[in-house]
Amino acid sequence: MTPKRQQQAENRRGQIVEAALACFIASGFHQTGMRDIADAAGVSLGNLYNHFPNKQALIAEIAAMEALEKQDLIDALAANPASPAVRDFAERYLRLCERPEDVSLTAEVLAEAARDAELARLFAANRHRLASALADALRRGAEQGDIDNGLPFAACAHWLLDALEGCAVNRALLGAQLDDVNISTLIDKLLSPSGGKR
Repeated sequence: MTPKRQQQAENRRGQIVEAALACFIASGFHQTGMRDIADAAGVSLGNLYNHFPNKQALIAEIAAMEALEKQDLIDALAANPASPAVRDFAERYLRLCERPEDVSLTAEVLAEAARDAELARLFAANRHRLASALADALRRGAEQGDIDNGLPFAACAHWLLDALEGCAVNRALLGAQLDDVNISTLIDKLLSPSGGKR
């Protein structure tokens, strides 16, 4: 395949994935058919199948895209000192999670994961990588004396992700706000060695 044709194929593949995402957000994984995706992408059904043999392959591609999107967050967690890196991560992850399209897609992923173990495995692997990087940053922060050394780091990483994701859903769907305090202040108080008493 010539470089030009390869670029065209990659562009078409990206166009199909974007159309699939829009369909999944609008109608859900379960209700979206391959013909719906082909129509939304403006390609023939045969062309769609040339790129993706089934809907599961499209969902796997979306999981791979999510992994790439979160790699930047994971890389940033390796910065020193660790405590500001964790605070920056929390702010960035909250902004990412509360985008309306992310809230809708997360709801779809959770619903479909209950029916499809392979899909659950794909997205769980992404979250596990994120939680592991966050736990490592918390551990480094404790070694640097900025974070309570008595914390169960792995559990706290999962708890923090749960809290940020829940906050994002509440903000996006219910309009709930954190009154008179921002997420940085809360993270500082929760993670400081003195529990916020300095």
